Amino acid sequence: MLADVTIVGGGPVGCMTAAAIGKGLSTVVLEEHDMIGVPEQCAGLIAPRVVDMVGARGAVLNSIDGVVLHFPDGMAMRLKGKEVKAYVVERRLFDETCLDRALSSGADYRVRERFDRFARKDGLVIVGTENGNEFGSRIAIGADGYRSSFGEAAGLPSANEMVKGVQVDLVVKADDMSSVEVWLGHDVAPGFFAWSIPCGDFTRIGLCVNEASSNPFGYLKRLLKNIGLEDAKRLASYSGAIPIGPASRTVDDNVLIVGDAAGHAKPLSGGGLFTGITAANIAGEVCRKAIERDDVSKRTLREYERRWRASFGSELKRGLMLRRAYTRMSDDTLSDVGHTLDTEKCRKALSEGDIDRPTAIAMNVLGAAPGLLRFSPNVIAAILKRGKVVGVEMP
Repeated sequence: MLADVTIVGGGPVGCMTAAAIGKGLSTVVLEEHDMIGVPEQCAGLIAPRVVDMVGARGAVLNSIDGVVLHFPDGMAMRLKGKEVKAYVVERRLFDETCLDRALSSGADYRVRERFDRFARKDGLVIVGTENGNEFGSRIAIGADGYRSSFGEAAGLPSANEMVKGVQVDLVVKADDMSSVEVWLGHDVAPGFFAWSIPCGDFTRIGLCVNEASSNPFGYLKRLLKNIGLEDAKRLASYSGAIPIGPASRTVDDNVLIVGDAAGHAKPLSGGGLFTGITAANIAGEVCRKAIERDDVSKRTLREYERRWRASFGSELKRGLMLRRAYTRMSDDTLSDVGHTLDTEKCRKALSEGDIDRPTAIAMNVLGAAPGLLRFSPNVIAAILKRGKVVGVEMP
């Protein structure tokens, strides 16, 4: 089969890439599973802007405006925003809305088409699937997730590291339906954190751990026991992984990668829908222009990489530096950080945070708690890149 564009991966990012390419070009989307949104591999907590980007208000289960941070020594810090910070969404409905956007743009969506092989022939990219089908196109896009088989076959690098995750949906109704809970510490979730998200009539609890740690199921079992929910009835269990750190290169002649395949997940939270869909919109526009100009070379497609890096690359870079500082802290140090932040001024600064741009409040937080400098002065100096922050001299 011949098309202008082949997209490997039919999740939200793949579908929104197809939608951005738009009508008038032939686009084929290849999805390895039987349907979109299954299996679910997301906590389902996204900013309102992402819901609006997709037009998926019908997928919203709950609204969140607060968070409770649990530090290793048992201290809990409650933050409350003045507006909705995030929506909890039903991922299947959210993903189906993305699919509708792709289909409305004229894309051909094919299920049970698992990527198997990659080749170049006569100026085309040939994508083969396990059932023997072949799809030739001017441009091929990898949107196939954190272990992008397409990206590897095309010779594009992957993310710097991975964290392994697991979560369960429990038949438990949260006491505070408007706040998520987050647990920090190496004993709870080494290299990342644990979470509890109120989803209406059920609660989603999960965590991620670094690759060096043992199976995350053991950590989740311990967490559920510690919070008294080890015997709660389970509706579903999910597992997966999150790429940490963007790929150093995301384009080549005729090909590009987007979303988790490109390591677009935010290093601090692991969320990838805002960055992935932003990149999808850019990719679609660039690919359409390249085909209309009859130039699908790496030089032309580099516009995609320049634009996504300009849009959110700095946020990923700063987030990665903060993550590295966080993972190097002992539990005692993390608790000290918590107590340093536990002031009215700091809580106010933290409550103004944006889950899609978490490092944007770094200056305000440091101004409210200059004592944070002692924990990681070099990292903070590199992130802020200026001599003074609210009267605090940087080293």
